[in-house]
Amino acid sequence: MKNNFQKTWFLTKFHLRKDWLALTIWIISLAALMGAVALKFEAIYGTKAQIATIKSTLNTPAMQALLGTFKGSIKTTSDVFANEMLLFMAIAMAAMNIYFAVRGSRGEEDDGLTELIASHAVGKMADFSSVVLELLTANIILTVLYGFGIQFSTMPGVDGQGSWLIAIALGMVGMLFGSIALLMSQLADNSRGATAYSYGVFGIMYIARMYTDIRHPSQTWWVPLGWIEKISAFQSNDWWPVTCLLALVFVVLLVALQVNQNRDIGSGVIPTRPGRKQATWALRGPSSLVFILQKNSILIWTFGLFVLGATYGSIFNSVGDILKTNPTIQQVLGPDAIKEANHQVILNFISVLSSVMVAIASIPAIQNINRVMGDNNKGYLETVYAKSISRIHILSSYLVTSIISGLLALFASFLGMYVAGNASMHSGKIAIETYVHVFTASAPMLLITIGIAVLINGICPKLSVLTWIYLAYGFFAVYMGGLMKLPSWAKKVTAFGWLNKVPMHSVNQSYVITMLLIAVVLIIIGYIGYSQRDLD
Repeated sequence: MKNNFQKTWFLTKFHLRKDWLALTIWIISLAALMGAVALKFEAIYGTKAQIATIKSTLNTPAMQALLGTFKGSIKTTSDVFANEMLLFMAIAMAAMNIYFAVRGSRGEEDDGLTELIASHAVGKMADFSSVVLELLTANIILTVLYGFGIQFSTMPGVDGQGSWLIAIALGMVGMLFGSIALLMSQLADNSRGATAYSYGVFGIMYIARMYTDIRHPSQTWWVPLGWIEKISAFQSNDWWPVTCLLALVFVVLLVALQVNQNRDIGSGVIPTRPGRKQATWALRGPSSLVFILQKNSILIWTFGLFVLGATYGSIFNSVGDILKTNPTIQQVLGPDAIKEANHQVILNFISVLSSVMVAIASIPAIQNINRVMGDNNKGYLETVYAKSISRIHILSSYLVTSIISGLLALFASFLGMYVAGNASMHSGKIAIETYVHVFTASAPMLLITIGIAVLINGICPKLSVLTWIYLAYGFFAVYMGGLMKLPSWAKKVTAFGWLNKVPMHSVNQSYVITMLLIAVVLIIIGYIGYSQRDLD
């Protein structure tokens, strides 16, 4: 048994040394975010009046769908902090662990590194175990930083046990999705499939968590992502959800290890469907080839965003009826004013959701652009470069696919909202033109993100992680900016902060044109850099 783990620590150090820059950026970014929010919360929600105001907001169906529910009453600043930050940070932890799990397992198999390692005197389980240890190391470091950051903040209501409960729970959520990604890396036979499967599982959990939080909160126990909402930090400090997460991580890792030991290197449990014996006319050029290779990913993300949009749309009736629960407001405003106010609440919710959808739709778009570097490093583009095809043509192939995947996913999300939203509402249905206006105002944010990805891949592809940081910050600024009371300039550092509250307001045509021009300029600079730099 000992020989099965031979050279495990050596391979772990290899992974850590290879990923040290990306790990450092992720860890510092997430720890700084958590610490900065914890330090700022007393100034934002330090009085009983401020807590009472945000409490009513957090208890609305819209905010429960976005941030989850909180087990217990909200009395202190620390309770508000736990309510607002738990699910958001859990999403960030999931994204980080999926990235490194797929990169260290299936990604290295795609690059041929796993086969090279296996040819040496290493244990059968060493390579798999080294990836687990890398994930464990990153999550332990973040857990420690989270724990100290929260404990030594000045928030009223903070105690040591609650601080470390939040930190450890987030670390366990990270390990859960890291282990799920490792399992998906055994099922898929390429890193693209493993990433798609991993985010698919995450998406299903998120949608199920959102639905149960709104409709049947007690059933959130059936959704592992929802367990973190049950810890009741700073109140009863329930460690049972953490224990459940630990047990599930252990089970998933055992299953992943078992599958790993019973498959051939380079293969997957779910094989890729064999292609045609002869290429079709659509594969005569790089543009169609790139699109065909990405079509399954495009379909998955489009369908996933449609389902997510439909899930949010299904609660529009609950969101719109929030004012009807207050008899005093009904008497003061009257039924007609209540109906109009409900309609405005829904429109404001759609405005917030538009930024969320843009951020999610940007993920496949960025992935498609970043494949330029990945496919080049794997040698896939060598035969293409040998032909009389310009670099501009090759980069354009990835760019067009990126734009199609992003815009299609974004449109599908709004279409899902339209279909499910109108089906759930008894009156005050929202016209499709409203969603078209939201799409028109939101699309430039997506194109700006694509432009940044092209710029970085064209000039310095090794810094592609900066695109993800830009996306994460933009998502945070819009998703949490209002609750965090961020200044206007902090929101407008990214394109996400320039959305003109559509459909609450009309589309700002000058904004749309300006953002499109900025996107074009970024893409042009990226093209120039790509055409002039060394490919390796």
